[in-house]
Formats: sequence, C-alpha cells, structure tokens
Amino acid sequence: VNDIHLALTIPSGPPPLSTNGTTIATNFSTVQFNDCPNPAEGCPESCDHPDNFSQGARSAVLPYDSVNGRRVELYFPPPANMLDTKPPLNTEINLPPGRNLGTNEGRLLKSLRDAAASREPLYSLSRAASEFALQNEVMGNAFADLSVTGHRAFDDFRKALPNESFCQALTQVPTRGNESDLLNGCHKALDRAYAVANFLRTGQRADTPAEKTRKLTERDKLGWIAVSGEDDSPHRPVNVPSSDYPQYDIDVVVEAPLAAEAKSVTVRTRYVIAQSGPIGTTGKNLVVVSLDLPTSGYSENLDYDRVSPLTEIGKPVTTQTQGLVKISITDFQPTGKTPLLDFIENFIVHFAETLDQQKYLNKNDFKAVMGGSLGGNMTFRLGRRPAVPWLPNFVVWSPASIWYSLGEGTDPLKHLGARKAWEGADKAHKSPSPGDRAQFFGSWDKPIVEVIIPMAQSDTWTSDYYPCKKSSVAAARLDRHETYDARFLAWHWRLGAEQLLYSHQTKDPATNQPRFMLNTKRMLLACGVEDRVLFNDICPATQITAPLMTATPGKALFLDKTGHSLDNERRIYFAKEIIKFLGL
Repeated sequence: VNDIHLALTIPSGPPPLSTNGTTIATNFSTVQFNDCPNPAEGCPESCDHPDNFSQGARSAVLPYDSVNGRRVELYFPPPANMLDTKPPLNTEINLPPGRNLGTNEGRLLKSLRDAAASREPLYSLSRAASEFALQNEVMGNAFADLSVTGHRAFDDFRKALPNESFCQALTQVPTRGNESDLLNGCHKALDRAYAVANFLRTGQRADTPAEKTRKLTERDKLGWIAVSGEDDSPHRPVNVPSSDYPQYDIDVVVEAPLAAEAKSVTVRTRYVIAQSGPIGTTGKNLVVVSLDLPTSGYSENLDYDRVSPLTEIGKPVTTQTQGLVKISITDFQPTGKTPLLDFIENFIVHFAETLDQQKYLNKNDFKAVMGGSLGGNMTFRLGRRPAVPWLPNFVVWSPASIWYSLGEGTDPLKHLGARKAWEGADKAHKSPSPGDRAQFFGSWDKPIVEVIIPMAQSDTWTSDYYPCKKSSVAAARLDRHETYDARFLAWHWRLGAEQLLYSHQTKDPATNQPRFMLNTKRMLLACGVEDRVLFNDICPATQITAPLMTATPGKALFLDKTGHSLDNERRIYFAKEIIKFLGL
C-alpha cells in the first residue's frame, strides 16, 4: 500500500515492453534490471531491514523503528519462563530471530493456555489480580492480556467492560487473600487489559510524525503481550507489527452448498483501509482495501468441514497389480471439485458487496482487484467471473494454479503432491497432536522433497537477490506463531491440495478451451523469473501461458532476477507499473 503511494511521487520512465499489442498474447516482455554497478547481483531495490552479511554468513534481522534516535522493537518474543518448554541450553531466546522459542515454537505455559482456552475474560482478570497481589508482575500482565487478545475473550470483555464493581466483588471472596493487595492487583489488571485492548484496536495508526512517535512509545512500553492463538485466536496483531492504517472487523456471509450441515458460513474478518490523501502533482487520493482471507491473517480460523467434507475433492485409493508379484499402489483420485477455492472466491465478492450494502464503500468505485500467490489465483479466477461488472481490472502476480493440474493423468508420482496434502489435511483434522505445531514450523527448514527439491519451502518465497530474504522469513515465522492453531493447519493442507488440483489450464467444458481463455477483462500479469520449483514452476508456466492469452486485454511482465514475492522484491517498480496500468 505504501509502495503504491510512494511510486506516485517518483518519476516514471517508459514502459519496458518489447511488444505493444492490445492483448497479453501480443504485449509481454522480460524486464531486465541493469541500472547498478554490478548487474550480476540483480540490482535489487532497497528493503527496510536487510539481512546481516557479516563474517561471511547471511542471517536475519528483525524490523525495528526509531524514536528520537532510540531503537524501538517491532517484534516482541515471549520471556523464556512463559513458555511450556525452555529454549535449548546455551542459546538466547529469539536469536536468531524466530528461533530458540522452545520445542513448541513459542507455545505458552499450561496455566496460561488454560486461561485462554476458557475464553472467559473475568476469569483471566481474577487470575491476574491474584498474581499482582503476590507481586508476580509478569504473570499478572500475562493473565490480564489473555482477557483481551483472543477473539472470543475480547468479544465478552467489551460486552462486560469490567470496572470497579468487578474488583470490589473479587475482594468479597475470602480465599483470594489480603483484601487491600487484591484490590490493588485488580486495578493493575484492569489498567493493563484496557491499555492492551486500546492499542491493539488502533494499531500503529498515526496521521502525523508526532503521533507515530507516540504510538511507537506506547507499544514499546507494553512490551511482550500474552496471546495463545491455539486456544483463542487473536483479533489483531499482538507481538508483531500492526497496521499504520485503520483496521476494521466485518461479518461476511458465504454460501457453502456442499457442507453437511449449515449451507452458509459467517466469516468474521479484519480489513484495512489505506488512504493516501492528495499525492504529488496528480493530486490523486488513493484508497486501497486490504482484507484477511478466511483462516488467514487475523480472520477467524474455520473448520473446513463447515465448507465441505474433505472427500469432496477426492481421496487416496489403493490398488493391487495382478501377476506373479502383487504390488500395492496408492494413488489419488480427484473429483474435480475445489470447494475451498470456490468458497474463498465467493467470500471476496461478498466482502465487497457487504461493504457496499453497509455504505462503507461504493463497489462501483473499485478500480481493480490485486493479489499474488493464492491472491493471484483468486484474482485470476475473478477475472472471468460473471455478473461482477463493478470489477473492471485485474492485477495478478505469481498466480498459484497456473500450473497444469497435479490431479490429471494416471501417473501416481504426479499425483503425489496432492495426495500428501490431502493426507496432511485429514490427519490434522481427525487426529491433531501436541507435536503438530513443532512439526509444522520444523518443515520451514527442511527440503520440500529430499534430493528432488532440496530447498525448504520458505526459501522459495523470494530470490537470493532479495537483500531481506532471511529477515522476511524470520518475520513471517513470528507472524504465524501467534495465529497458528489446529484448524489453520488442516485448512493449510487442504487449501494446498486444492490449489495443486485446480488449474487455469484445464479445459472449460462449455467452450473446450483452457479456462484462461475466458479471461476477457483487462489484466496486468507478472511473475519473477526465479520463481521456479519442480512441479509448480509458476513463472515458467506463466511465461508459457501469456502468449496464448489472445482474449485478455492487458500486458504481462516477467521480472528478471526476481522471485515469488515480487511485490516485495520490486515494490517500487511494480507499484509504478500498477499505477500506469490503471491510468492513475
């Protein structure tokens, strides 16, 4: 969002296109970045907090800000004594960033988890009051925090708005200890809970530099804030950077025709409205709406059965070969359905319609839908959705499912990715275990497939040319620590399976043409040339597809020496391209 605003203030050169047709098939090119002393190093754009390259190694650096020349942290690791397992011996917590947070990657003590799981803010506050009365400040703060950091607890907290009468009632219970100490402890608990809740709901929003400084100082004073996403998922960023722009909640009703019970789901999600104010000589006032998709970010994490049973997408089938030696072969048998992808696409449309109906925004003012990866997949799909004339333009980068479906054909090896994801979703849903959290985060460091795909999945998010590569992975890990739960894990695996099974290349039964031929609205399509991983070569697949998109007005850009998250790696360049494409 900030990058689009900033790009409007930077002079723009001629479009780096080798062709000038009206459709993507006649208007695509590879963009070279050579305007630097050593082009072999990729000429990367600057990023906010580059990796540490000292002593011949590359390591992560967590983002921070400054207040009057003093460094102010934006990420707050938990104290070691708040974790259910201690960091390894002779290690420093959160060093390197996102690591050494105990075996279970930041999971809290059982007593704190029990309080979060109760989702009863008055219980957490009473525990906080008792801890403060005993001079246990850190534990008192933690219990007070849990009365407001989770979705469910905060909902009840703001309905009750505990005050002095709550504290007076606590002192009437003889077993709770000294009346004066308990009353003082309760006052501390309420002060802490209200301070945390007020900051979380307003975030880092600041309309002036002075206000920004005030907000950073306020957050720094609060320090680490207890949250247990596995027991009560957070409604706002807690120990990670929040938004500089106002955040809102909204309930979106989405149809779920394949669900076993209710045929619709109400999704509570968070969204941000970023407004620039008049910029540069153009005087443009840009507004960007960013939303958390279901079971992503700080939206509600859903049980996927509320959308449809897992078997709706297919299931593994074991067969035996005939002959002298019988061999059992397990293959994946897809149905062709992708209910979660359908649900997310419908959610995006209903989100916009809900904003319109509630008079928050006029949907007819929307200039474009934009997204990358899963968001790119959704934006690509929305580009051919009927009955949405108020969606005129589409900006797609690094789109998932641009590959050929891993469910097509009869080769079990080709189907293996979808089958493994299906099995992961099934296990996480039916038999979750305490070790799932550690296993999930441990996979960030392991090869995708030993020998065949030797890099970790997190290594594929950006290219090695990106100066903040390690730092961005560490930050993402800490972001996920506070929003992870069992429902997220099951949804994560199932969504992965559906994206592997779905393909924009699959022929539409009505036209017998690839699905992408139904994209007849304007599109800016982009990928980073380094975004290539065996079996889901996103940029190679995009480069093959673009010359075939004869029905799609627009252009395609293939960014050299750039990876999957091109919106981060080439943020100013790509923001300028979006501005030109939309005629802003």
